[in-house]
Amino acid sequence: MLGRTVAQYEVLEKLGEGGMGVVYKARDTRLNRFVALKVLPPDKVADPERKRRFLQEAQAASALNHPNIVIIYEILSDGGMDFIAMEYVAGKPLDQLIPRQGLPLNQALKIAVQAAGALAKAHAAGIVHRDLKPGNIMVSDEGQVKLLDFGLAKLMERSDPGTTDATLSHVAKTVEGTIAGTVSYMSPEQAEGKKLDARSDIFAFGVVLYEMVTGVRPFQGDSPLSTLAAILREEAKPVRETARDVPGDLEKIINRCLRKDPERRFQGAADLRVALQELVEESDSGRLRTPSGLSAGLAPARRPSRAWAWVAGAVALAAIAAGAAWYARGAKPAPEAAMQVVPFTTYPGRETGPSFSPDGNQVAFAWEGEEKKNFDIYVKLVGSGRPLRLTTDPAMDFAPAWSPDGRSIAFVRLLAEEQGAVMLVPALGGPERRLAVISMSGRFLMRPIAWSADGRFLVVSDVAAGENRQGLFRLAVDSGEMQRLTTVPAVNPFGDTAPAVSPDGRSLAFLRGTQRGETSLEVLSLTAETKPEGEPRELDLGGLAPIAPAWSSDGRAIVFGLLGGRAGLWRVPLTGGGKPQPIAIAGEGLSYPAVSRQGGRLAYVRQINDTNIWSLALAAPGRAAGPPQKLIGSTLREVAPAFSPDGKKIAFSSNRSGNLEIWVCDSDGRNAFQLTSLGAPTAGSPKWSPDGKQIAFDTNLGGSYHIYVAATDGGRAQPRTSGATTDITPAWSPDGQWLYFGSNRTGRMEVWKMPAGGGAAVQVTQGGGFAPEFSADGELFYYVRGEGNTTTLWAAPAEGGDGRQLAASLHRYSFWVAKSGVYFLSVTLDGPASLQFLNSTTGKINPVVALDKTADLGVSVSPDGKQVVFAEIDLQETDLMLVENFH
Repeated sequence: MLGRTVAQYEVLEKLGEGGMGVVYKARDTRLNRFVALKVLPPDKVADPERKRRFLQEAQAASALNHPNIVIIYEILSDGGMDFIAMEYVAGKPLDQLIPRQGLPLNQALKIAVQAAGALAKAHAAGIVHRDLKPGNIMVSDEGQVKLLDFGLAKLMERSDPGTTDATLSHVAKTVEGTIAGTVSYMSPEQAEGKKLDARSDIFAFGVVLYEMVTGVRPFQGDSPLSTLAAILREEAKPVRETARDVPGDLEKIINRCLRKDPERRFQGAADLRVALQELVEESDSGRLRTPSGLSAGLAPARRPSRAWAWVAGAVALAAIAAGAAWYARGAKPAPEAAMQVVPFTTYPGRETGPSFSPDGNQVAFAWEGEEKKNFDIYVKLVGSGRPLRLTTDPAMDFAPAWSPDGRSIAFVRLLAEEQGAVMLVPALGGPERRLAVISMSGRFLMRPIAWSADGRFLVVSDVAAGENRQGLFRLAVDSGEMQRLTTVPAVNPFGDTAPAVSPDGRSLAFLRGTQRGETSLEVLSLTAETKPEGEPRELDLGGLAPIAPAWSSDGRAIVFGLLGGRAGLWRVPLTGGGKPQPIAIAGEGLSYPAVSRQGGRLAYVRQINDTNIWSLALAAPGRAAGPPQKLIGSTLREVAPAFSPDGKKIAFSSNRSGNLEIWVCDSDGRNAFQLTSLGAPTAGSPKWSPDGKQIAFDTNLGGSYHIYVAATDGGRAQPRTSGATTDITPAWSPDGQWLYFGSNRTGRMEVWKMPAGGGAAVQVTQGGGFAPEFSADGELFYYVRGEGNTTTLWAAPAEGGDGRQLAASLHRYSFWVAKSGVYFLSVTLDGPASLQFLNSTTGKINPVVALDKTADLGVSVSPDGKQVVFAEIDLQETDLMLVENFH
């Protein structure tokens, strides 16, 4: 078989062999993933009726889609042989992991809980395993359990025998040699040839659990028939006679599973799982004690079968004894395994928006492709090679979200006029289905969709008819019906987005836009029907501006990145009043975290941005004299340039020293020096005073944004505003007596002014606005309105009066008022940015130069009008990173 190709499967290596067939590792050449290929014994599928019953059961098992049940991809025939193609699990079967003295109790319990959950899922679907044993329980390298071979035991049956003797005769004949040992896990009713139900699996589960904690089987004989006799007539030796440190509660669970009478066992695997889960929780908390008083997490001391036969055994026992004594003195448990960060994708261009499959073994994401032409949805198996492409539409596809049952992936397709279609595609590719059309905004990349825990609904960010703010809505997957979940307060002009539903489905985390254009993290309680309960509460993040929240696997914390990718990834607990803490992952530009529900994995986006300031010579107002030239650069971010009044210096914001600080250089880009050393996440929007002796800027030092002023000849920057308000984008009046700025003091961002040396502020605009700038003659001041990355440009009389809109599609507040007009960066959702010029005499707008890359924040014009500088992202790459052992 090795080297042979069966259908589309290239056979690579042999994994194992048993009475159920031979298993090979193979590569699916069509989907480029590893699979396990099981070759069924020819004599077992020769009978058409037996094969039909097997196929029926295997098909039912393949539809379970449980994280602890191995996925059956297909059943096929090739060259006269029958095969099952199933999920490949990198790990070992449980029978290879159980040592002679049994597993540590905490490890055994965690394996048992997962296996019981898988049985509960199967039993609820009417499927009985019939051959539960350690060899059919795979444990991945990350500790995740996968149950194998549902339905194969039924294939091995000839018929329902009429007598016990016939059954025993058949079993003895069958199990001799090739499947020796399987009878050790049979229930009494199975050994007697009686009709089986889920309680037969409960008995087999008890046998497996007994073996996990003791290292031996409860029923043994010299032959398969004598073993069956023990199962029918004998009681298992008490667990604590073999393993003295097994807690009494666990022994009771095992004994209940091993009752001869099915009526006296657990009647369902769901109840069994709950009982085991309670023991796990007590073990994790240190409340579960063994008879010797040790924590159940320790490997129990065993009575060695050969006293000191091996030196290695002596060392191991000594280590256990020393560990027990150390623990008994009150020492803490051993630390968790260290997190390991590895690249998951390193493709050309940008990959973003990771979403884990329910079992944590696959990741869906958006990638613009090797040619960097268009974002599509891809799926990649952890540890495999190339990804599987799911979408090929020419429109931009992004924000994939894997359904809880693992069958589908929802995503958003960008449409015209800032609209997006919520789409659904099978996880292995296939026909797409449009569920709804939603309104997009400048925040559209912040994960606008999320699944409910039961998979019946999607939570989407949308704008209701007649409104202009995004809210969150419940979208029924079957009917497309939309129902409102959140209503944005009237004082907040921005919306709600980036929904994330907790693992239990009872809480919704999301982002709410702030006046600054940043975000707060909110949590809303949900009913079982994914409807709101009460009002959302804001989590105290200490001034951090989060993006793309994701729940931890246990639902006790929320993981998030920061706006602009600053300062890595963070985690905030939901209870106990805990403060956000950084996750110990090195690097900048980290965002869009995703946490697996199983397997202890974290995925996130690592962004590499190199933003530089470019210079363009002007032949005349609004007309370029040549192509742009790089003026100020590093390998990090330089933005928000501002010429000094004499044109000899340029102030700008840069994070080349760590955080964004204010820097100053000569007009030719040389002799740069750091003006501020605040240590805040952000210091930006620098503006020179008319006399060139001071620079005003905004910073979020201490949490909220406020206006500061720094002397250009050195000295500590001094605040001009304070309090709970958000104050941003300062500008000086032409006479230098006033500072104008944007502030949310009325609940909406408006332009305010205050004495340059400090004092009471006075509101200037009434219809909204920020980022004020004065005309050269001082008669007009310009400002912007809007949110996110796209705003509109307005002008109003300096002495007061109504404003009027002059231009749309500005990139944030990237504009500069020159003597002859206004230069600004214009952007669109799907097109390149460009530098535009608004002639103040004619009112006409004409393009100055098109940017072949993405615009960043800031435009400035030299006082003589011969040079314009602006910020551009010269390199923008993103990769997906994977964290193993995330905790």
